[in-house]
Amino acid sequence: MLNGVSKINKLKKVLKMQIVKSDYDLKYILKGGLVRSSASGKFEGNDYSSSVRISSSNIYDVVNEKTGFTDEVEQKVIFKIICPDNNTAGLVASAIKEKFRKGEEIPVEGGFPNDQRIITIANPVEYFLFDTKPANKADKKQ
Repeated sequence: MLNGVSKINKLKKVLKMQIVKSDYDLKYILKGGLVRSSASGKFEGNDYSSSVRISSSNIYDVVNEKTGFTDEVEQKVIFKIICPDNNTAGLVASAIKEKFRKGEEIPVEGGFPNDQRIITIANPVEYFLFDTKPANKADKKQ
C-alpha cells in the first residue's frame, strides 16, 4: 500500500484536468444506482485508469401529443470517479455501495455529461473514503 504522499502524487498524475478558475458549479446528488469498479488496463491501444462508475437514471412523465398517452421516459447517465489504482477503486465502490444501502445521499460535483452521457466527478477519492464532506465535519463537532 502506498503512503499518503505517494498516493496523492499518483492521483495528481491520474487527474489530467484541474480547475484554475470557476465561474459556475455543477452539483449532483447521487441517491442510488448500479455501482461498478473498473480496473486499469488497455483496450484497442488506449490506456484506461482505474475508476468507479455509477449508472443512474431519472424517469420523467412526458405527454405523447400524437397518442395522448403520458409516456415514461428514462434519462440514463454514468458518474465516473477516477481512482489512482485498482485497490482504491474497490474501496471507493464499497464505500459508495454502503452509503446507498443505508439510504444516504452523496452530493458530488462534476462537469456536463459527455457524448456517452458520462459525467466525470471532480471530488477526490478521499471524499468518498474518509467522510471529508464539510457537512459531516460540522456534525462531528456538535
